[in-house]
Amino acid sequence: MRFFFNIHVLVFTLLFFVLVVSCADVETETSGYAALKISLNDVSHRKAERSKLAPSMTSSDAKTILAVLMPAVKCESSSANSGSEYSRALVGITSQNVKLVVPLDTQVKLCLFFFRETLSLNELSAGTTAPEGFGESGIFSIDSETTAKTISVEFWTTSYSTVTLKISSISSIGFFAGSKGTVKLNSTSGELMDNNSFTITSADNGSKSVEFTNVVYNSYSYDVELIGFIPAEEAFLVSSETETLDVKLTPNYVDIDWLSFDNMSIAQVGTSPYAQVSGTLELNVPYDLKDNVTQIISLMQVNRIGGNTIVDVTPPVALSNWTKTEGTDNVTDNVTYTTLFSTASYLPLIHGSNELQIVLTVNDESKIETVGTIDYDACIDSDTMCLSLFWTDGLDPDLHSYYFPDWTYNEDLSVLTTDNFDNTSRGPRYWVYSNAANKKYSVTGDTIHFIDGNSSSDNETQIWATHGQKVGNGTYLIYVEDVSEKDVQNFKLILSGPGLSDNITYGPYDFKDDNDNSTTEALNPQPVFFIQVENNSIVRSDNVSVGKNLDNVSSTLMQWTGDLQNSVVDQ
Repeated sequence: MRFFFNIHVLVFTLLFFVLVVSCADVETETSGYAALKISLNDVSHRKAERSKLAPSMTSSDAKTILAVLMPAVKCESSSANSGSEYSRALVGITSQNVKLVVPLDTQVKLCLFFFRETLSLNELSAGTTAPEGFGESGIFSIDSETTAKTISVEFWTTSYSTVTLKISSISSIGFFAGSKGTVKLNSTSGELMDNNSFTITSADNGSKSVEFTNVVYNSYSYDVELIGFIPAEEAFLVSSETETLDVKLTPNYVDIDWLSFDNMSIAQVGTSPYAQVSGTLELNVPYDLKDNVTQIISLMQVNRIGGNTIVDVTPPVALSNWTKTEGTDNVTDNVTYTTLFSTASYLPLIHGSNELQIVLTVNDESKIETVGTIDYDACIDSDTMCLSLFWTDGLDPDLHSYYFPDWTYNEDLSVLTTDNFDNTSRGPRYWVYSNAANKKYSVTGDTIHFIDGNSSSDNETQIWATHGQKVGNGTYLIYVEDVSEKDVQNFKLILSGPGLSDNITYGPYDFKDDNDNSTTEALNPQPVFFIQVENNSIVRSDNVSVGKNLDNVSSTLMQWTGDLQNSVVDQ
């Protein structure tokens, strides 16, 4: 009979046939061994209630019975010579007798192997034919005085299983249609028992099932290979009519050193505070690995250095969606994959210089590249209120703003009086200047952009209402301070914003006392603009005369704004 052991796993179903083995004619050897004649007496018919568990075979069906005397260990499922056995011989089918050499005073056991085919001892010693029934005795020993012994042997028959390997990826990406793979089943000794080839279809994205039938109960190992994944190998046991094995494959990871960027650029979206980034991502796979790498699991993001907004530009996972180029030298040239990328959503910019970077993460390793730098002038945006301070000489004047969100504009007033300014309705005051603790007028976030200048080449700027926001309604008081000593000369402050037809320039004036009576020096600090905003437009922008306090606007205005506070210098 043909026995399909290729992919079949052996696990024994206990059938509890009992074979009585009697020992007689013990011939004692001076070497400590005895020649033992063993007779088998099949008494399985006495266990009819158990024999129905193994309808496929009884001992009388066997045309070859192999008896192997082993140490007191578990019998093997293979008839191959193990090297640890004491003796082996074929049992006479008619006589049911066998003669073995038994070590004296040693714990041993008897292993029996049943075959439906007629086989020689040499053929069985190779272990290439799988038994279809097994017998295993308990542990016993023979001494020089033994003349007879009865040994009980339990009988097993071969059982078959259907084994299914459910193959999936550890990555949520799954598999790509068209990928090819193989599954091999091996014996515990490494011998190939069976194999199946398969191709991933669109329906197999989540998992691929590969089935083997008529697998003999036993221990095996599988070897699964799929293009683009690390091969998986694991031992397993088949002991039931159906077995399902979950096989998780790990993608062949891409080395981050194979990746580089090219043709990166930044483009501002019109005159808006937004930009787009684009470029090319290049993957160079060594030629000897070209068939093993089919996907890249990565995360790629673009952001402004110092900003909070991150835009995702992660490339396609499947390399089949990239442009592929192979070199002419199959040994030294790489296989190159390229893909274009661009930011689908815009990156917000701040007033001034913006440095953008791209971060690529693969296998928990990151590569950071600077995309470039782009300048953005928020002052040309019609929705922003911009205050730009310039000076030609001296050190570090500071631009200050008081903002009162609840202090609304009263369009009926032509002259400010005490009655027109209600201290109880003025609301909270937010003090805004370049100090790190005073760069926001509220806890809601970055509504104001700063350029903090220490020299005339830097200048100093405040931008109110960026990134699509409107200039907040309420009242603003703008003033300038010469922080260290009064040495700033020729300073001017330019105001632009919604509701103003033209920019308003204050100055030029000096803080430094030049002892020239023909010029007027500014106060330190010097109030500059009193601004009120309604419906997100500047409806009032009074200048405060140089050298004057707020009484130029109203004699009582200082009472409602509070004193002009000096900068707090960080040490």
